[in-house]
Amino acid sequence: MLFAVDIGNTNIVAAIFDGDKIAVQWRIATDSRRTGDEYTSILLTLCREAGIQTKFLDKSIISSVVPALIGPFVIVCQHLCGKSPFILSSDLAYSGRLPVRLDSSSPHTNIGTDLLCNAVSAWNLFEGKGPVIAVDFGTALTLTVADSSGIIRGVTISPGLGTAIKALATNAAQLPFVSLEAPSSSLGMNTETAIQAGVVLGYKGLVEYLVRQVKADLEKLTGDKAETVKVVATGGLNKVLKPITDVFTVVDKDLTIRGLKIISDLVL
Repeated sequence: MLFAVDIGNTNIVAAIFDGDKIAVQWRIATDSRRTGDEYTSILLTLCREAGIQTKFLDKSIISSVVPALIGPFVIVCQHLCGKSPFILSSDLAYSGRLPVRLDSSSPHTNIGTDLLCNAVSAWNLFEGKGPVIAVDFGTALTLTVADSSGIIRGVTISPGLGTAIKALATNAAQLPFVSLEAPSSSLGMNTETAIQAGVVLGYKGLVEYLVRQVKADLEKLTGDKAETVKVVATGGLNKVLKPITDVFTVVDKDLTIRGLKIISDLVL
């Protein structure tokens, strides 16, 4: 059984795979102050409550965008699996071992390991048939683009929906935190609906524009026709925009962690 960990800026997703199936999955708040022993205690408790016998965990893999937590989770994996984990690096995208890759003619290109997982998983979702865009609604809103030959052609990064709401509430004395819901109109009649109109509807426009622009730029660069591009949404906040846009081909809430599983099958 595989223990896979995706360490994000806001949440840590830990999953146990039994074959290709996610046997259990947890979402834990990211806290770089916690030690490896603390996270080990948390995960052992969660495993026990889920009826998971850790003696069957024989391999592990980590993707992290929080460098300070790699060490603590190496300790977690050593406790749970009895050996050190495979730590994903963007360098693997140059190795030729993955179904998608970074262009070797541009050796200074870099990509976050979470985005590499998204690209691998989105590519696999459509069995390598055509170009893909993975849209991840996390702390940051990211679009990761792979062309029809599997080359990762670029990424866009914007503040995430929650980050935008937090920035307003933190930096403006009279603007509160509001729920992330689509308002019935773009004409906000109070502070709450005005913020929802600006942020939620604004991000709808942002995502739709970026998808159109990325498709156009990809066609210019590679010849991949815009209508052939598949768009996969993931991340906890995709549900905010999903009801009000038709830009997504499919939504897969487990895209990133499944990408880790696919990569583990290829490298472990």
